[in-house]
Amino acid sequence: MVSVKTSATVPCELCGTRDSVEIVATRERDGTPLRVVMCPHCGLVWNDPRPSAEALEAYYREEYRLDYKGTVEPKPQHTLRAVRVAIERCRKLRSELTSGQPVLDLGAGGGEVVYVLQRLGFDARGLEPNEGYARFAREQLGVAVSSGRWQQAKIAPASLSAVTLFHVMEHLDRPLAAMRLIHGWLRTGGLLWIEVPNVEAVCQAPTHRFHRAHLYNFNDATLMALGRRAGFDAVRAFTSSDGGNLTAVFRKSEAPEAMGPMGLPGNADRIRRILQGHTMLRHSLSMAPFVRPLRKLWQRASEAVGVLGSKSPTDLMDRAILQALQSGVLSALLTAGEWAGSLA
Repeated sequence: MVSVKTSATVPCELCGTRDSVEIVATRERDGTPLRVVMCPHCGLVWNDPRPSAEALEAYYREEYRLDYKGTVEPKPQHTLRAVRVAIERCRKLRSELTSGQPVLDLGAGGGEVVYVLQRLGFDARGLEPNEGYARFAREQLGVAVSSGRWQQAKIAPASLSAVTLFHVMEHLDRPLAAMRLIHGWLRTGGLLWIEVPNVEAVCQAPTHRFHRAHLYNFNDATLMALGRRAGFDAVRAFTSSDGGNLTAVFRKSEAPEAMGPMGLPGNADRIRRILQGHTMLRHSLSMAPFVRPLRKLWQRASEAVGVLGSKSPTDLMDRAILQALQSGVLSALLTAGEWAGSLA
């Protein structure tokens, strides 16, 4: 880890700091140059400098999925992988929502979360900046996913019961402004559910932590504080079993009070200790270098088998949902028998 003081071209979203930020990395995970800085007052981590808003819009509209997935629209194995993840996400969400409520999935990808939510009785729709993936959601899955970025969304004030952002917040160039906009879309008591990579994660190699498309890197303290700055009540935060992903849950209160710039004493020290302590030697001596490849190998094999015999993306999705219901993974309004009957 690099530890050099410098000035930032982009001020901290939490406390406005621009001077004396700390450089924590100079290369991204593929080895190309990337300057990543951390605010010494709150511990927020971001890429600096970064592309213009126009360049980012063009990248996510046309190139991101091709760059990241190597395709302009999901392949069958991508769809199966995404629906399995979507089922798990909806399983976590189900205790927070009532059937029929309007939900927006922001950064909807190929529409998998929207599809599962609609099948479970929710009034779900999505917004996706990538043209190919949004078109796939509409034409292949038949779900309401519009093309565009969050700034372009046409959402009526106080019209939504929930907004979800699964691995989206880290890509936004103005996350605080996005959360404030979402705050206006939500009804009183409305839910904001955010999942991001955890900057404190040690399940991956230390050289694999930062990415040029991840403009911001959060831990639980900075993500929850950002929500409070936007006027939300912070409900809870939790990490995935391997610590790689962080989820934060917020609610819009009856009398929201947006907070001003804030520091988080001690948070930068905490993050610095974790980054400095996560060396290649320690990582090599842990179980992570062995467990993660085996898990990915099993996942790929399972996906190869899972796509066999699928007639269409919706057939693939419905089979995955039915399997989840039959196994008890997804407890929903429909029983497995009722679900199977509805597909007949």
